[in-house]
Amino acid sequence: MARSTGLVLAAGGIALANDVVFAPGASFTNVNWRIIPATAILAATFAGLEKLTPGFAVSLAGLTVLAVLVIKTGNANSPIENIAAMVNVKGTP
Repeated sequence: MARSTGLVLAAGGIALANDVVFAPGASFTNVNWRIIPATAILAATFAGLEKLTPGFAVSLAGLTVLAVLVIKTGNANSPIENIAAMVNVKGTP
């Protein structure tokens, strides 16, 4: 398995888990199942890109994980916001 593939699969898993757990009215019937094939296609693309430019593909996969953690996707807030709300951290205004 390519080094970038693990990072992309982690990003997809984080996005799916965030959607399942924290989306309003979260249940397995309301899950955005398009995350799974999108993650598979992105992992295959990055694996191919890693054969051409390994450093760039791994760096881009790392940025993908960071983006999934910080940016709001779907119906739920970002994972960072959800974790902060779970531990009751108050941000600055």
